This record gives sequence, structure tokens and C-alpha cells, in this order.
Amino acid sequence: MIAEIGVRHRLWPVDAAVRTVARGTENTTCAVADHIVRRSDDVAAVAREVALLHALAGATAVPTPVPVAHEPELGILVYRRLAGEPLLRRPRRASGGVEDALVDVLSTLRRVAPRLDLPLDHPSTEEWHRDAARSFDAVRAALPPAWAAAVAAFLDESPPPTATRTVAQHNDLGAEHVLVDAHGGVTGVIDWTDTARAEPARDTGRILRDLGPGTAFRVAERLDGPLDPDDERRLWFHARCTWLEDVEYALEDPKARAAYLANAGRAVEHVFPGTSRPSRTAADERSSRRPHGR
Repeated sequence: MIAEIGVRHRLWPVDAAVRTVARGTENTTCAVADHIVRRSDDVAAVAREVALLHALAGATAVPTPVPVAHEPELGILVYRRLAGEPLLRRPRRASGGVEDALVDVLSTLRRVAPRLDLPLDHPSTEEWHRDAARSFDAVRAALPPAWAAAVAAFLDESPPPTATRTVAQHNDLGAEHVLVDAHGGVTGVIDWTDTARAEPARDTGRILRDLGPGTAFRVAERLDGPLDPDDERRLWFHARCTWLEDVEYALEDPKARAAYLANAGRAVEHVFPGTSRPSRTAADERSSRRPHGR
């Protein structure tokens, strides 16, 4: 099927090698020549993503995937691979350039969203809390005692109130989906499959998890202005819930997902302050922002 699509759209030769990049219950992603091919059982979701990617193209200075082929009935999207490697694999991440790029692409997403049919993804913080507790049960035995104690203390607290406001969110804006060049400049933001209307802390919470609180709070304030105490609590809350989510994901296949385990170890210092011996960089970053009430 991939060979036929490549020939029909004049994208690659019939004998081009195909490599499976990821395979989920509903999605399969392959690399062929210099393109990415993704097939999903949810053909409506693929159509929404195609419309979103066309809307983002040229509207933001940050490169995003541009569809070069779409097979609506098959749920197939093809786009040219963007340059760079995932920020997830870089030990040094936070920079003014990365921050500016995140603000640019997220503000552009909000600007183009009114003409898109984005789904609503707005579970309560109580639902997030229950999912986090389930993830903790699944990974607790594998965590160092200090980490487990910090997570348990977090889960003993009541979750913050659910936000009443929703905005367009990338909705999976982890460091694995931000591409950078050898100098740390952002070369693209990928994987827009989960884009939806959700509370603002969904994206900035992951930014806190992977880039630290200083970057996360600056991005949040540049997008929405000063944050109130509940906004701050939700940002920390989502950082911690998604940290647990990523640890559980990584431990399902530790060898293949070693980068996610390494990221969890790096992030724990600022997601759960005081859980491990801080480096100077982590200590400096934490001092710029602490959770409300701490």
C-alpha cells in the first residue's frame, strides 16, 4: 500500500525501504525515503489533523509537518520529515530560543483554532488524580524510595479545582515532540494528533516537566498573562501527573524507551523538588519558581 501511494503521488520509488517507527492499537507510523507515513483507524481524526497542519503552515515561524498526501478513506497522512532531533535526547534544553518558539507555535494554534473543528478534551482534575494514582500503583515498586515518597505525598493532597476555561492545546507537548538542531534551535514541533480544546495547563504542565518551572511559567504568562494561585497549582499538578504517565509508559518497555526513563530521572528534581541531590542548574531553575503554598 505504501509503495502504491508513493508512486501515485510521485513521492518515492516502488522499491523504497519502509521502516516502522511506532505501532499503537489504532495508529502505525512508518518512515520511507524522507517522509513520514501514518495510518490510523480513526479517519475523522486524521482529517482534522490534516486541516490543522494546513492552517499552521506559514502561520507560524516554527516548522510544523505539512501534508503532501492524504488518503481520507484509509486514514493515511504523509508529510516530509522535519530536520532535527527530539529535544528529549538533549541534556541541555531550556533556552530563550526554545521558549520563544513554544510561545510562537502555541499562540498561532490559538489564533487558527476558531476555524478548525477541534474536539473537547476536558476531564476533571479528580479524573487526572485517579489516573495518576493508578499509574503510581503500577510503577511504585520500580521507583527509588525518595521518589515514591514524594509521589505519595503529592497524591495525598486534594487536586486543584478543574479549570473553567479551555483553549486550543497541542495536548502532548513533551520534549520528544520538539525538534532541535545541533545548536539547540527549534527546527519543528511534531505529532499534532491529540490537538484539542483543553485547559491551558495541559501544554505548560508538560513544559514544566521537561524544561523546568522557569521556562513553563514564563511561557504560561506570555500566553495568558499573570497566573492566579489555582492556575499555578494546575500547572504543577499536570507536570506531576504527566511525569507519572511517562514513567509508566517507559517501564512498559525500558530498553526501547530508555530516553523516557532518563528524562524522568532528570525531571524529578524540579517536578518533585527535594527528591534527589540537585545539580546547580536544577537548583537555580527551581529557585525561579516554586509551587504555590510551598
